[in-house]
Amino acid sequence: MNDKDFDTVPDQTGGADDVYRSQPPGREERIHLLQATVFIEDAARYREICHRVDKRALQIYRMYQSNTIQRCRIVFIFVLHILAFFEYPSSLTLSSDIRFRGDGVSIPCGVTEGIELICLLFFVMDVIIKYWLIGFAQFRKKNWMIATVVVLTLSLIDWCVSIGFRCNEATRFRRIIRPFFIINYSNIMKKTVKCLQRTLPEVFSVLMLLGLHLFVFSLVGMLLFPNPKPYDTMSNVTDGMFVAQSNVSTPSPSNSSTVIGEGETYFRTLLDSFMNLLVLLTTANNPDVMMPVYQQNRFYSLYFIVFLLIGNYCFMNMLLAVIYNQFRGYFQTSMQSDLLRRRVGVRAAYEVLKETDRYSNISHAGLRHGVSLYNVKTIIEHADLPVHVKSALREDLDRKVTMSDDYFSLMEFQACFEAMETDPPQKQKPELRWFQNVWVRRLQRCVAHRVFGYFGNLVATANVIVIATELSLEYDKSLGGNTSNLNIVNFVFVVYYFVEQVVKFVAFGWKRYVYEYWNIFDGVITVILVITEFFAVGYYGFPLSGSKQVHDTPVVWNFVRIINILILFRLLRIIPNIKAMTIVAATLVDLVRNLKAFAGILIVIYYSFAIVGIEIFHNAITNTASNNTGLVFECGSYQQLEYWANNFDDFAAALVVLWDIMVVNNWSVFLKAYAKVKTEWSYLYFIIWWLFSVVIVMQLFTALIIENFIMKWDKSASRRNRGNSDFEESHHFMSVHDMFRESLHEPTEEEILLHISNNQYLQTTLS
Repeated sequence: MNDKDFDTVPDQTGGADDVYRSQPPGREERIHLLQATVFIEDAARYREICHRVDKRALQIYRMYQSNTIQRCRIVFIFVLHILAFFEYPSSLTLSSDIRFRGDGVSIPCGVTEGIELICLLFFVMDVIIKYWLIGFAQFRKKNWMIATVVVLTLSLIDWCVSIGFRCNEATRFRRIIRPFFIINYSNIMKKTVKCLQRTLPEVFSVLMLLGLHLFVFSLVGMLLFPNPKPYDTMSNVTDGMFVAQSNVSTPSPSNSSTVIGEGETYFRTLLDSFMNLLVLLTTANNPDVMMPVYQQNRFYSLYFIVFLLIGNYCFMNMLLAVIYNQFRGYFQTSMQSDLLRRRVGVRAAYEVLKETDRYSNISHAGLRHGVSLYNVKTIIEHADLPVHVKSALREDLDRKVTMSDDYFSLMEFQACFEAMETDPPQKQKPELRWFQNVWVRRLQRCVAHRVFGYFGNLVATANVIVIATELSLEYDKSLGGNTSNLNIVNFVFVVYYFVEQVVKFVAFGWKRYVYEYWNIFDGVITVILVITEFFAVGYYGFPLSGSKQVHDTPVVWNFVRIINILILFRLLRIIPNIKAMTIVAATLVDLVRNLKAFAGILIVIYYSFAIVGIEIFHNAITNTASNNTGLVFECGSYQQLEYWANNFDDFAAALVVLWDIMVVNNWSVFLKAYAKVKTEWSYLYFIIWWLFSVVIVMQLFTALIIENFIMKWDKSASRRNRGNSDFEESHHFMSVHDMFRESLHEPTEEEILLHISNNQYLQTTLS
């Protein structure tokens, strides 16, 4: 925005100070208005104001922070990371199964590298502009910017190496550090990374105890389930001891052989014992690991039960408690810092506006104690603020006008801009438009009554119960014919749903009907149901008539399945009527929107670990069965289970393998397979991935769910006496800032003034 834009006088609705504005603002005044506008925008987005404040710098700064440039960053980040699917080894095959996937599409050297170079140069320009805006003094204080320079430098060097080797280099290190750009351009993701960094010492202490727990039980397991040498290799002393013991108590041959079998299978070495117990900690091999000995002696199960009680139910839950405590503590501290930045931005705008009045033609005695109402109007109109915030600020200004007050004191100015913390206003429920006809008005009263909604929920529930009963008793008959009992019943229910929605639409009117989201959901599902039934009737006639019976055709199967699936989805309409479901649904809605930062962290570790996995395990597993058709594989092995499509031979396949391991079901299969074809050191890769993805990141995600749910539940409890339903009150989006807002305290005047006095750019303006 050019500073000449401030020549445009905002819409005036009256007020004492209008008479004092007789001409457009001067040059110095326009610059101060631009500065105040930028400071308010910084405050609205919790940004620091430590940047240059001259006219040219502010114009570039606003462009740098604009939504257009933000979208460009997202596009370049997306393009840069999507290249992994096209770079060697390419994922451009229909299947990842090594037996018949064929050769992937090979992209010529220089194509993906050229696109990558464009993206890297964009980020280089981004860093240069930001460095110019904040200066060296601020640059050296920002670790993320320094890290960005380092990552860009290493990436460009590695890119040059790739071009020099004509894309035949052994390893591309820049692909491993490429996800750094995802984190770097998201403040919430940066906070999440810092939270993880702060959590690691406490998590490490619990992990040390967990590791000690695994180590001790590994040794105990080796002693309980030994793997003895053959008798002829034992010493005479050992034989004598064995004979002496056997005279006292001779174990049954089956029991002895079973214990030995347990040791040979799961406790053969210390490493085998440790890894099998680690897998047991995730319950992936439970109860398989204890069955050889449990079959003969039930008391051996105590060993495994005690191990899981301590490890899975004590240490793992302790990890969740530690991560949740650190999550809440760090984010509350971080949100407090954001609140301080907002207050500093508002106070800086106030101080700059006071300087503006020195250059203006406004002469009013009261202005010595505040800032001009006209100038406040000006910066609000020109600031890039959310619509609901700007509306709230205008309403506050209108109240000032009606009071015939032409200036803002510091307290009034700060109170005015607290509107930036208000939630978007809820839409007012439209009034019911009553018809003149008496019978129609009675119908409207019936439809508007809550009993009508309860009856509709009862009908939907009955429909689902009928579907469940029919599918349980006559599955093939219900889905195979167009005149089955299930199709006849569903047809009747769909007719009722259609009549119900038509009546509601007529009784409520368009505005009242679409006000509630569940009406829209219900209406869309009903329309799709009616259209599907219409086509089914057009093909086969009415199910009640039985004039045209059709059985076991794909079209019938598809029609019936679609109708039943839609009816099942329609049962979700009962959610607003059950408080617990309402809170859970609202929490899920918030999670989907808050998930961007936490899902971003998961994407980052997925991306980096997938690239590392490709570098380590690419083409490690080959199809040995194709060379020997008579080969028999061990039961439960990678080859016997035909996991051939799960490999690290390309990026897409690597992502799926990491997902399978994060789910931890059968992840021991991958551990053994890659340890066999590579080395036992490969265990470290999978253990580290399990620790990062399952133990740390997913536990952090659980902490977010707990905190969000608690906030929603508390707010719902405080609003029970209001007229709106729980869902209508709680469906509004709750950001991370909103979650901690009530626990924050206002920064002191000394803290705010200290930050302003330490801002070298601002002090130059105010001096």
